[in-house]
Amino acid sequence: MQALDWDAFISGSTAGGAASPPSAMTIGVFDGVHRGHQSLIRKVVEHGLCPTVITFRKNPKQTLAPQAYAGDIIALDEKLILFERMGVQRTILIDFSEDFRRLKGREFIEALIYKGNLRFLVVGYNFRCGCHLDTDVQAVKRITAEHGVACEVVEPIVFHGERVSSSRIRAALRTGDWMKAAAFLGREAVDPRHAFHTPPLLK
Repeated sequence: MQALDWDAFISGSTAGGAASPPSAMTIGVFDGVHRGHQSLIRKVVEHGLCPTVITFRKNPKQTLAPQAYAGDIIALDEKLILFERMGVQRTILIDFSEDFRRLKGREFIEALIYKGNLRFLVVGYNFRCGCHLDTDVQAVKRITAEHGVACEVVEPIVFHGERVSSSRIRAALRTGDWMKAAAFLGREAVDPRHAFHTPPLLK
């Protein structure tokens, strides 16, 4: 799997200077790469174009709301391993810099279209992007439609009657409910702690 910095991606500084292949992309923090995240990734992997994940080196909450940041569920290197195992061919890593924070949602999506040869985008139902989160799912769908790019919105995954989310996984880890956390992560084990290749990094 190829991993690229955002700056290299938008400047076209790819290996060998090759243009981006027609791509299917999904975007998110993907903390834990839980069942909901996996549903997004599977759709881009199965689409038949270059499966690409856009994510962050560090959770943006560390910058935007440090008081609410509860730590990562898994480390970045483990996240990349999981992406590769699922069939992702390219991951774009964003450093949440001042320049990136000022980027409007339309500018961000159009950068993916023009620089990444985006043809198919998959996002979660509550996805937002851009400076001050100025672009919601409906706006993303309008922008992609203007450029002839297909966009699919994925509804939340419900597992055993509960909506899967990173916050619910964190809550389970805090109370020592390893079985529930591993089940939501989709990495069940006889000893649920074995679902993690590295210990969770929760505070």
